[in-house]
Amino acid sequence: MAREPLFDQQPAMSGGLNDVSDESAMQPDQLRRTVNMRLTDYGAATKRGGTRRSSTAVLASAPVLNGFTFQQDSGTNQILAVCNGALRTTTWGTFPWTWASPAGTLSTTVAPDFAQFRNTAGNDVVFIADGGPLNEWTGSALTEIATTASVDTIQVHNERLWGCGNSSFPDSVFYSDLNKGDTLGDAGNGGGQIVVRTFGDEKIVGLASVNTSLLIFHRRGISRITGYGQDDITSSPAGVTADVGTIAAKSIVANNNIAFFISERGLYRCNESDVAPIGTPTKPDPILPIIRKLSSANFDNIRCIINRATKELWISIPTYGCFQYHTVLDSWSGPWDEGYVAPETTALFETINGEGLPVVLRGDASGWVSLCDAPNIYRDNASAAGTGGTRYTMVAQLHRLYCGDDALAKALRFGYLTAQLKGSDQCRVEWNTGESYGSYELPPSTDQTWGASGTTWGTGTWGGSGSQSYRIQMGGTGYYTDVTIIDSGEALPIFSQFKLQTFALGRR
Repeated sequence: MAREPLFDQQPAMSGGLNDVSDESAMQPDQLRRTVNMRLTDYGAATKRGGTRRSSTAVLASAPVLNGFTFQQDSGTNQILAVCNGALRTTTWGTFPWTWASPAGTLSTTVAPDFAQFRNTAGNDVVFIADGGPLNEWTGSALTEIATTASVDTIQVHNERLWGCGNSSFPDSVFYSDLNKGDTLGDAGNGGGQIVVRTFGDEKIVGLASVNTSLLIFHRRGISRITGYGQDDITSSPAGVTADVGTIAAKSIVANNNIAFFISERGLYRCNESDVAPIGTPTKPDPILPIIRKLSSANFDNIRCIINRATKELWISIPTYGCFQYHTVLDSWSGPWDEGYVAPETTALFETINGEGLPVVLRGDASGWVSLCDAPNIYRDNASAAGTGGTRYTMVAQLHRLYCGDDALAKALRFGYLTAQLKGSDQCRVEWNTGESYGSYELPPSTDQTWGASGTTWGTGTWGGSGSQSYRIQMGGTGYYTDVTIIDSGEALPIFSQFKLQTFALGRR
């Protein structure tokens, strides 16, 4: 009598990263490891893109503290970056970019905040908060506005500029006159100050504009100020929650009328009335165990941004790398290491590329500004010319495959991997049963190549063969099987599902 065949599978990758739950409690679509991997909108796993430096030399031998894109009325998108206490500017163009000479004097230690808004003259400018009085950038000149309040965080809401982070009044928010950002906190010119004591003498850390409310984040607690009309505000703040807040000011990100933020209890989201953790029993928050280990300095250096092109919230945690929360799938991936931790990421900000699409720029501790997910670049820290850099490796470990009975030993037979290798020449599948180990090197892919020379033809699927099912001869015995997909090639392969065939051991 033939041995009974037993099957198990990873039907999809849409559940994302779960490195918290016990192996037996993981969902069939979840993954144990997702290093340098991201999720597609349809729930497959793919390798992340590489990073390309924007210039031939560093902006300065100092960390890039933050950046911003000034969308000017002329249609030009001016890219701003603050490094070594000076403002540098450039525009999107052919790499390498030419960054203008340093302008002005800003803080060398405070990560600045930016807001595009109108000044008293009626012109669109960029206001920069660095812990002192506001700075105003017109596109060609940087000026400090001595009459404004000293703040390190600013936000436009209800046609006013708002700010917080004043060392003398840590429990206050400051506001400007209507459409006159250069009057922030200036009572003689329509600005003012509101003391927020919803939860007592609680320090204000950050701000977010959500629907009709300005959310005010304390170390523990969230308040709000609601605007009812163009020239009317409720000057008496109301409480949203007294249970949770944040000390990571640069982790607060608003998207689709929801504000995300990092607390000491992990990633949270909130609107005008509700606050809730992202993590659930079936989809635990993978950054929570990391946060519990962080020093206060590293907590303050967490950086977050919404990548609108991929619908991901990026969370950069010092020394650990960059995690992604997919806002459509409600699933996690990451961390991205290699170039995201060497040099350390110190800033994440958005700009618009030559096609008018949103892309993410990364500032690092060595003074470089780099393009993330750079087209046709599959290395980290590639030069502005697109050469050099270091390869990074994607690791995707599937949920543990038991083939039905976790108390029955099995003999491994075949694995079936559905994938588009996209031209990758270094992809393998490894398995471990606790008793035996094996590895299978997938054949080098010719997807997306054209002609005998192997020259890449664009970035689409011209000449590609779509998804393929690779049959993998497997060996060994055990009660379970841990399967890991590892890709070190210079491509962005996509992996959809994996099926495992085994045979039951024991008496025939």
